[in-house]
Amino acid sequence: AKCNGDLYVDDHHTSEDVSIALGQVLNTAFGTKAGLNRMWCATGTYGDAEVEVTMDLSNRPCITHNLSLSSNPNDEEYAGDLSIEMLDHVLESLAMNSRSTVHIVENKAGKTVLETAMATAMAYGAALRMCAAVDPRRAGKTAS
Repeated sequence: AKCNGDLYVDDHHTSEDVSIALGQVLNTAFGTKAGLNRMWCATGTYGDAEVEVTMDLSNRPCITHNLSLSSNPNDEEYAGDLSIEMLDHVLESLAMNSRSTVHIVENKAGKTVLETAMATAMAYGAALRMCAAVDPRRAGKTAS
């Protein structure tokens, strides 16, 4: 995705708009979700961080997590180019607009918030990839 936003002001609207658009694209692409695995759990590690994401393409949007984003010991303000306060909002916007149920568990915090954010992204992507995969046992039917 490429976005030209008002980053000179802050990263709020740019990151929010990209997350909303991506979530809507995913929801449209999945359609009725017929034949998809729809549910999956994956773990991501990066540096010292380990995060588990359980996802259900349920059409019942919800996100919960125990990520230690605001209580980071290094008083970091950014994870890469994204402000820490926006990480939670990005995940929420993505889950709500893709109409997914997402539970994120931080099993082990990274030495930096970036490590935890990267582990989260890796677990999220792995869970999403498997949720979107076709399960031949479903024979094209939607999971209940």
